[in-house]
Amino acid sequence: MTVRNTLVSLALALALALPGLADAGSYLRVISWNTRHAGWSGETNWTTYANQMWKDFGNSASAGNGFDVAFLQEVMYSGSAASLTSALESVSGYDWSYKVTSAIGRSSYKERYVVIYRTDRVSLLSHYKWSDSGDRFEREPQIVKLRHKQTNADYTFINWHTIWGTTSQRKAEIEYIDNVFRSIQNGSTADEDVILLGDHNRNATSAYWNQLKNTSPAVTYKVNSDTTLNSSCNYANPYDHFWFQSSYVTEYSSSGRDYISNRCNFRSNASDHAPVWAKFYSNSDTD
Repeated sequence: MTVRNTLVSLALALALALPGLADAGSYLRVISWNTRHAGWSGETNWTTYANQMWKDFGNSASAGNGFDVAFLQEVMYSGSAASLTSALESVSGYDWSYKVTSAIGRSSYKERYVVIYRTDRVSLLSHYKWSDSGDRFEREPQIVKLRHKQTNADYTFINWHTIWGTTSQRKAEIEYIDNVFRSIQNGSTADEDVILLGDHNRNATSAYWNQLKNTSPAVTYKVNSDTTLNSSCNYANPYDHFWFQSSYVTEYSSSGRDYISNRCNFRSNASDHAPVWAKFYSNSDTD
Protein backbone atom coordinates (compact mmCIF):
# COMPACT_ATOMS: atom_id res chain seq x y z
CA MET A 1 0.00 0.00 0.00
CA THR A 2 1.37 3.40 -0.93
CA VAL A 3 1.86 6.16 1.63
CA ARG A 4 -0.96 8.14 0.01
CA ASN A 5 -3.37 5.20 0.20
CA THR A 6 -2.38 4.57 3.78
CA LEU A 7 -3.17 8.19 4.69
CA VAL A 8 -6.52 8.05 2.91
CA SER A 9 -7.42 4.84 4.74
CA LEU A 10 -6.48 6.36 8.08
CA ALA A 11 -8.54 9.46 7.35
CA LEU A 12 -11.61 7.39 6.45
CA ALA A 13 -11.20 5.25 9.55
CA LEU A 14 -10.94 8.33 11.73
CA ALA A 15 -14.05 9.86 10.15
CA LEU A 16 -16.02 6.69 10.84
CA ALA A 17 -14.76 6.50 14.40
CA LEU A 18 -15.49 10.19 15.05
CA PRO A 19 -18.66 11.12 13.13
CA GLY A 20 -18.41 14.72 14.28
CA LEU A 21 -15.35 15.16 12.08
CA ALA A 22 -17.17 13.86 9.03
CA ASP A 23 -20.22 16.07 9.58
CA ALA A 24 -19.67 19.55 11.04
CA GLY A 25 -23.39 20.30 11.00
CA SER A 26 -25.14 21.72 14.02
CA TYR A 27 -28.62 22.73 15.17
CA LEU A 28 -29.59 26.22 16.24
CA ARG A 29 -32.42 25.77 18.76
CA VAL A 30 -34.77 28.75 19.08
CA ILE A 31 -37.57 29.62 21.52
CA SER A 32 -40.26 32.30 21.22
CA TRP A 33 -42.32 32.98 24.35
CA ASN A 34 -44.81 35.49 25.69
CA THR A 35 -43.81 35.41 29.37
CA ARG A 36 -46.94 37.20 30.68
CA HIS A 37 -45.80 40.36 32.44
CA ALA A 38 -42.48 38.90 33.59
CA GLY A 39 -41.32 41.02 36.50
CA TRP A 40 -44.68 42.13 37.86
CA SER A 41 -45.65 41.08 41.37
CA GLY A 42 -46.28 37.33 41.33
CA GLU A 43 -44.56 36.98 37.94
CA THR A 44 -40.98 36.54 39.17
CA ASN A 45 -40.60 32.77 39.30
CA TRP A 46 -37.30 32.93 37.43
CA THR A 47 -36.28 29.35 38.12
CA THR A 48 -39.66 28.15 36.86
CA TYR A 49 -39.16 30.15 33.64
CA ALA A 50 -35.61 28.82 33.27
CA ASN A 51 -36.58 25.20 33.91
CA GLN A 52 -39.32 25.38 31.28
CA MET A 53 -36.96 26.85 28.70
CA TRP A 54 -34.00 24.58 29.37
CA LYS A 55 -35.44 21.28 30.59
CA ASP A 56 -38.69 21.12 28.61
CA PHE A 57 -37.51 22.35 25.22
CA GLY A 58 -39.29 20.29 22.57
CA ASN A 59 -42.71 18.70 22.21
CA SER A 60 -42.42 15.77 24.62
CA ALA A 61 -41.05 14.83 28.03
CA SER A 62 -38.36 12.74 26.33
CA ALA A 63 -37.06 15.56 24.11
CA GLY A 64 -33.44 16.54 24.74
CA ASN A 65 -32.72 19.42 27.08
CA GLY A 66 -31.29 22.70 25.97
CA PHE A 67 -31.74 25.60 23.57
CA ASP A 68 -29.45 28.28 22.14
CA VAL A 69 -31.46 31.49 21.85
CA ALA A 70 -34.81 32.73 23.17
CA PHE A 71 -36.92 35.66 22.03
CA LEU A 72 -39.27 36.88 24.74
CA GLN A 73 -42.30 39.14 24.65
CA GLU A 74 -44.12 40.87 27.51
CA VAL A 75 -41.08 41.38 29.72
CA MET A 76 -41.81 44.32 31.97
CA TYR A 77 -38.43 45.54 33.29
CA SER A 78 -34.79 45.39 32.22
CA GLY A 79 -34.05 43.75 35.58
CA SER A 80 -36.43 40.93 34.65
CA ALA A 81 -34.14 39.96 31.76
CA ALA A 82 -31.10 39.99 34.07
CA SER A 83 -32.88 37.81 36.65
CA LEU A 84 -34.01 35.27 34.06
CA THR A 85 -30.54 35.11 32.53
CA SER A 86 -29.02 34.46 35.96
CA ALA A 87 -31.56 31.67 36.59
CA LEU A 88 -30.72 30.10 33.21
CA GLU A 89 -27.04 30.03 34.12
CA SER A 90 -27.86 28.23 37.37
CA VAL A 91 -30.21 25.73 35.73
CA SER A 92 -28.11 24.99 32.62
CA GLY A 93 -24.53 25.41 33.81
CA TYR A 94 -23.70 27.53 30.74
CA ASP A 95 -22.96 31.22 30.26
CA TRP A 96 -25.71 33.40 28.79
CA SER A 97 -26.06 37.00 27.71
CA TYR A 98 -29.07 39.13 26.82
CA LYS A 99 -30.26 42.33 25.19
CA VAL A 100 -33.43 44.11 26.23
CA THR A 101 -35.24 46.96 24.52
CA SER A 102 -36.47 50.08 26.21
CA ALA A 103 -40.10 50.08 27.36
CA ILE A 104 -42.43 50.17 24.34
CA GLY A 105 -46.06 51.26 24.16
CA ARG A 106 -48.25 54.27 23.40
CA SER A 107 -49.82 54.54 26.86
CA SER A 108 -48.58 54.19 30.43
CA TYR A 109 -48.67 50.41 29.87
CA LYS A 110 -45.40 49.36 28.27
CA GLU A 111 -43.50 46.14 27.60
CA ARG A 112 -40.00 45.13 26.56
CA TYR A 113 -38.62 42.59 24.12
CA VAL A 114 -35.68 40.42 25.17
CA VAL A 115 -33.25 38.13 23.37
CA ILE A 116 -31.26 35.72 25.56
CA TYR A 117 -28.49 33.68 23.99
CA ARG A 118 -25.93 31.06 24.98
CA THR A 119 -22.55 32.68 24.46
CA ASP A 120 -20.69 29.54 23.37
CA ARG A 121 -23.26 28.93 20.64
CA VAL A 122 -24.41 32.34 19.44
CA SER A 123 -22.79 35.66 18.53
CA LEU A 124 -25.07 38.69 18.57
CA LEU A 125 -24.27 40.80 15.50
CA SER A 126 -26.83 43.59 15.94
CA HIS A 127 -30.11 44.44 17.62
CA TYR A 128 -32.45 47.42 17.43
CA LYS A 129 -36.06 48.51 17.57
CA TRP A 130 -37.82 48.98 14.25
CA SER A 131 -38.11 52.67 13.37
CA ASP A 132 -41.88 53.07 13.35
CA SER A 133 -42.08 56.48 11.75
CA GLY A 134 -45.76 56.12 10.87
CA ASP A 135 -46.74 54.85 14.33
CA ARG A 136 -48.13 51.68 12.79
CA PHE A 137 -47.45 49.47 15.80
CA GLU A 138 -48.36 49.59 19.47
CA ARG A 139 -45.06 47.78 20.06
CA GLU A 140 -42.63 48.18 17.19
CA PRO A 141 -40.67 44.95 16.62
CA GLN A 142 -37.19 44.12 17.88
CA ILE A 143 -34.78 43.23 15.05
CA VAL A 144 -31.97 40.85 16.01
CA LYS A 145 -29.20 39.55 13.76
CA LEU A 146 -27.09 36.70 15.10
CA ARG A 147 -24.57 34.09 14.03
CA HIS A 148 -24.59 30.42 14.91
CA LYS A 149 -20.96 29.98 15.98
CA GLN A 150 -20.69 26.28 15.14
CA THR A 151 -21.53 26.83 11.45
CA ASN A 152 -21.22 30.61 10.84
CA ALA A 153 -24.83 30.65 9.61
CA ASP A 154 -26.42 34.09 10.03
CA TYR A 155 -30.09 34.74 10.78
CA THR A 156 -32.18 37.87 11.28
CA PHE A 157 -35.15 37.59 13.63
CA ILE A 158 -38.13 39.93 13.92
CA ASN A 159 -39.46 39.64 17.48
CA TRP A 160 -42.99 41.06 17.59
CA HIS A 161 -45.93 41.18 20.00
CA THR A 162 -49.01 42.23 18.04
CA ILE A 163 -51.50 44.60 19.66
CA TRP A 164 -54.52 43.00 21.34
CA GLY A 165 -56.75 46.09 21.24
CA THR A 166 -59.69 45.89 18.88
CA THR A 167 -60.14 43.52 15.96
CA SER A 168 -59.55 46.34 13.50
CA GLN A 169 -56.33 47.38 15.27
CA ARG A 170 -54.97 43.83 15.16
CA LYS A 171 -55.91 43.54 11.50
CA ALA A 172 -54.14 46.79 10.63
CA GLU A 173 -50.90 45.78 12.35
CA ILE A 174 -50.81 42.29 10.82
CA GLU A 175 -51.55 43.66 7.37
CA TYR A 176 -48.62 46.05 7.71
CA ILE A 177 -46.01 43.63 9.06
CA ASP A 178 -45.12 42.53 5.53
CA ASN A 179 -43.54 45.98 5.03
CA VAL A 180 -41.18 45.33 7.93
CA PHE A 181 -40.41 41.82 6.71
CA ARG A 182 -39.69 42.91 3.13
CA SER A 183 -37.59 45.86 4.26
CA ILE A 184 -35.40 43.62 6.43
CA GLN A 185 -35.21 40.87 3.80
CA ASN A 186 -34.35 43.31 0.99
CA GLY A 187 -31.87 45.19 3.13
CA SER A 188 -29.06 42.65 2.84
CA THR A 189 -28.06 40.26 0.10
CA ALA A 190 -25.50 38.81 2.52
CA ASP A 191 -28.18 37.57 4.96
CA GLU A 192 -31.57 36.64 3.52
CA ASP A 193 -32.57 34.26 6.32
CA VAL A 194 -35.28 36.40 7.94
CA ILE A 195 -37.60 34.88 10.55
CA LEU A 196 -40.64 36.60 12.07
CA LEU A 197 -41.69 35.20 15.44
CA GLY A 198 -43.63 36.19 18.55
CA ASP A 199 -47.14 36.43 19.96
CA HIS A 200 -49.28 37.57 17.05
CA ASN A 201 -52.77 37.35 18.57
CA ARG A 202 -54.19 35.76 15.44
CA ASN A 203 -54.52 32.35 13.83
CA ALA A 204 -51.89 31.92 11.11
CA THR A 205 -54.60 30.87 8.65
CA SER A 206 -56.42 34.22 8.96
CA ALA A 207 -56.81 36.35 5.83
CA TYR A 208 -55.12 39.14 7.81
CA TRP A 209 -51.80 37.51 6.87
CA ASN A 210 -52.41 37.49 3.11
CA GLN A 211 -50.11 40.42 2.38
CA LEU A 212 -47.24 38.73 4.20
CA LYS A 213 -47.99 35.39 2.53
CA ASN A 214 -47.99 37.06 -0.89
CA THR A 215 -44.45 38.34 -0.42
CA SER A 216 -42.07 36.93 -3.02
CA PRO A 217 -40.55 34.42 -2.44
CA ALA A 218 -43.55 33.06 -0.52
CA VAL A 219 -43.64 33.51 3.25
CA THR A 220 -45.21 30.60 5.14
CA TYR A 221 -45.80 29.85 8.80
CA LYS A 222 -44.55 27.14 11.12
CA VAL A 223 -46.47 26.28 14.29
CA ASN A 224 -50.17 27.04 14.42
CA SER A 225 -51.01 24.92 17.46
CA ASP A 226 -53.15 26.33 20.24
CA THR A 227 -50.67 28.01 22.59
CA THR A 228 -52.73 30.18 24.95
CA LEU A 229 -54.09 28.66 28.17
CA ASN A 230 -57.54 29.61 29.44
CA SER A 231 -58.70 29.71 33.08
CA SER A 232 -59.43 25.97 32.93
CA CYS A 233 -55.81 25.31 31.90
CA ASN A 234 -56.90 24.15 28.46
CA TYR A 235 -55.23 25.24 25.23
CA ALA A 236 -57.37 27.88 23.54
CA ASN A 237 -55.85 29.93 20.68
CA PRO A 238 -53.09 29.54 18.05
CA TYR A 239 -51.37 32.90 18.47
CA ASP A 240 -47.62 32.12 18.51
CA HIS A 241 -45.83 31.42 15.23
CA PHE A 242 -42.69 31.42 13.12
CA TRP A 243 -42.86 32.93 9.61
CA PHE A 244 -40.14 32.79 6.94
CA GLN A 245 -39.34 32.16 3.29
CA SER A 246 -38.51 28.48 2.88
CA SER A 247 -36.56 29.18 -0.29
CA TYR A 248 -34.09 31.20 1.82
CA VAL A 249 -34.32 29.55 5.25
CA THR A 250 -33.22 26.15 3.98
CA GLU A 251 -31.79 25.38 7.42
CA TYR A 252 -35.26 24.80 8.88
CA SER A 253 -35.60 21.34 10.43
CA SER A 254 -38.57 21.14 12.81
CA SER A 255 -40.79 23.15 15.15
CA GLY A 256 -43.66 22.86 17.60
CA ARG A 257 -45.29 23.88 20.85
CA ASP A 258 -43.16 23.35 23.92
CA TYR A 259 -43.94 20.46 26.23
CA ILE A 260 -45.65 21.48 29.50
CA SER A 261 -45.83 18.84 32.22
CA ASN A 262 -48.54 20.51 34.34
CA ARG A 263 -50.58 23.17 32.56
CA CYS A 264 -52.32 24.55 35.66
CA ASN A 265 -49.06 24.88 37.57
CA PHE A 266 -47.48 26.45 34.50
CA ARG A 267 -50.34 28.94 34.11
CA SER A 268 -50.20 29.91 37.79
CA ASN A 269 -46.43 30.25 38.04
CA ALA A 270 -45.14 31.16 34.58
CA SER A 271 -47.42 32.25 31.73
CA ASP A 272 -50.71 31.79 29.92
CA HIS A 273 -48.79 31.14 26.69
CA ALA A 274 -46.81 28.00 25.95
CA PRO A 275 -43.43 28.69 24.33
CA VAL A 276 -42.95 27.66 20.72
CA TRP A 277 -39.68 26.32 19.37
CA ALA A 278 -37.86 25.73 16.10
CA LYS A 279 -34.64 24.01 15.08
CA PHE A 280 -32.42 25.09 12.20
CA TYR A 281 -29.69 22.76 10.90
CA SER A 282 -26.69 23.88 8.89
CA ASN A 283 -23.15 22.94 7.95
CA SER A 284 -22.15 26.47 6.95
CA ASP A 285 -23.59 29.85 6.09
CA THR A 286 -25.87 29.29 3.09
CA ASP A 287 -26.30 32.96 2.06
